[in-house]
Parts: sequence; structure tokens; C-alpha cells
Amino acid sequence: MHNDMTQRIKELLDSEFSASALGEEIRRRVASGDFEWATLLGAELARRAAREDEDSSEDTLLLDRLQTALAATAGQRSLRALMRLPSCLPTGGPAQVRAERRLAQLVALGQRPEDIVSVVYDEEAGIAASDEFKACLLQELVLEGVAVPEYPLLRSFSEALVTQQHPLAPLPLRLLPTERALLRPANAPRDWTWTLPPATVEKHSDRPELHVSAEMRRRSADFDPVDVTVAEAAEAMGAAVRHWREESNGTIAAQEFWCTPPVPADDFAAVFERLPLTPWPGKEQKARLHSATSDRVLRVLLTAAVRSSAYGSGMFGAYGRLAVWRTLSGLVGAAPDAPVDDTAMLVEQAHWFIADPSSDWFHQVAWDLAVAVLRPGGQDIAVLAATDTD
Repeated sequence: MHNDMTQRIKELLDSEFSASALGEEIRRRVASGDFEWATLLGAELARRAAREDEDSSEDTLLLDRLQTALAATAGQRSLRALMRLPSCLPTGGPAQVRAERRLAQLVALGQRPEDIVSVVYDEEAGIAASDEFKACLLQELVLEGVAVPEYPLLRSFSEALVTQQHPLAPLPLRLLPTERALLRPANAPRDWTWTLPPATVEKHSDRPELHVSAEMRRRSADFDPVDVTVAEAAEAMGAAVRHWREESNGTIAAQEFWCTPPVPADDFAAVFERLPLTPWPGKEQKARLHSATSDRVLRVLLTAAVRSSAYGSGMFGAYGRLAVWRTLSGLVGAAPDAPVDDTAMLVEQAHWFIADPSSDWFHQVAWDLAVAVLRPGGQDIAVLAATDTD
């Protein structure tokens, strides 16, 4: 039976059908519950990709479509079939890292938590998920609002990650108050998502523009901000958008300033326009500034982290969350090894702002952001700006 089905799959792949037609066949088969066919198709795609003299790009595209269809079809049978597929073609290297992160996001979005626990974390026979995949999936479930601590197998796996000093181990197993914007609102439409559209300040900020009055300028005249940026802090602040620079044409400007005396939050806009900021050089260009809530800033940063750069891929949810908390830690001046909960307290105590990425420094294509923070105490200011282009 398997041999006959495998032969028909080979003939299908060798036919003149277009990639879209093959994709439709995958969708139809999975929708009808033909998971055995899906498993055999995955095995045949892996066999073909292993041939060193052939281009595997079309096989990779079909595998991606097969994974997407199975992940979106909730149920243990579809999940078992998905987990028996190769994670990518070919396996190994950076491609596999990206594929496992992508797959973890797909599974968390489309499958029920109880099925995930049973199939993936209970070490079901024939399912060989890597610890890295399971670590990513754990955090993707957190981002989906799943009550992860209520599942003993998930708790025990997270404890093993701590023992292994896995990079994702410091992340909490619950959404923090600062992450409240990631929770699906009551009565939200089916296509609701916490990700934001490509950057404009109107879409990033949900508050009116701050206008600087003559009185604010008078009160802030004695403030003399000093640039105290150090490389380590700048690197931490840029963590959420580092893929814009490393994989694409992105540029990041992260700066810290020290002020005496402390800056009142109500006068921050007047001080901000006097800062020697890289994206707004000189006096000819002024940034339009909006106040912001901490959770709105986190949403802006996480959107940037999970979205693809102009060239390259995004970080996906698990490592995107990790990068965002590193960025927030840098922005509020937390110690590099501070627990995320401690950083979150500083984030809630700080005053946050979003700037309009409208100067000539920004490419203004689809990858721009600018956030500023007045740290607790009022003497420290940090500003992160980033831009990318195709």
C-alpha cells in the first residue's frame, strides 16, 4: 500500500503541475485527513533534497506548504504527521535553526495545548522533537496566552532548560503586565494580531503628538544632557532589531544621556528636541514626539523582532521575546543579568515615548522605529532608532 502511494507521489512531483497546483493538492489532502499521504510526501521531498546535484528550492517550498497545512489542522493525528516530517530541506545549519523556530510558531498558533503536550512533550513513540524546538514551542505557547504552568510536563521541561542554561530559560512562563497588549481582547475578530503595520508614527503611537510650549523651553533651558553611550549598552538596546543590521541593510542608533537636575516627564519633549540624536542631526529636523505606554512600546519592539527584515527572516516569537526583553533591559538601564521580572518593574516605572521616524536618516520604506525613555529618577534618557531598506 505504502509503495503504491509513494509511487503516485513520485509521479505527481515529476508531473508538469505548477507549484500552486501542488500546493492545492496538499491543502485538499490534509483537509480530508489524509495524513499518511502527507507523511509519505514529506519523506519523498527529503529524499529528493538529499541529491547533491539538484536544486531543492521547490522541494523546500512544498515542505513549507505541507507544514503550514498540517499545523493549521488541529488534532493529534495531524500533529503527529507534522512532527514526523523533516524540519527543513536540507537539514542542519542556520536553515534548520530558522525552520524549527518557524515550525514552533506554526504549531502554537494552530494546535491545541493539550495535544501539543501529549504528542510533543510526552515523548510519544515515533516523535523525535529536538530540545531546541520544544524550547521555542514553550515560549510560543506563552505568547499565545496559554497557562503553561498548569501543565506538569511543560513545567518540568522548563526546569530542565534552567539546568541546561538554555538561552530561553530566563523568560517567564507567563505574560507579564508589560506584555498585556499581547493578550487577545474579548470579542476580537478572528484575524486579530498584536503585530503592528509597517512603521509610521500614526500606526505605532495611539496617543496625540506632544507640543513644546515656550514655557516648557524656558523651564528646560538649564538642562544640559550629556551623551554617555557605551558600546555594551547600545548593543543591548538594539537587540530587537539586530537582524535588520546583520541580515539586511539596516542601521541602528542607540544612545544614552545623563541630565542634571532630573527632567520632569511633563517637560521631556522640550529636552528631547535638544538632544544630539544621530537620526535628527542639527536643528533643521525635529522629531515629532508622542507619549506612549510601556505595553505599546513592547508591542512596537516585538513586532519589529518577529517581522522579517528587508532581506532575511524575523526572529519568530520565542527569540523575539528574548530580544525584546534584552532591548528593554538596555533602555531602562537594568543590569545585564537582571531577572526579567526586575526589568519589568523598571519598565513600568519609566516614562515612554514614540518618535516619528520622518527625518532623512530613516529610509521610510517599511522598517523604521524610534522609541525614547525617561528612566526612573529622571536623570537618564535612552533613545533607540532603527531603519532598514530593500
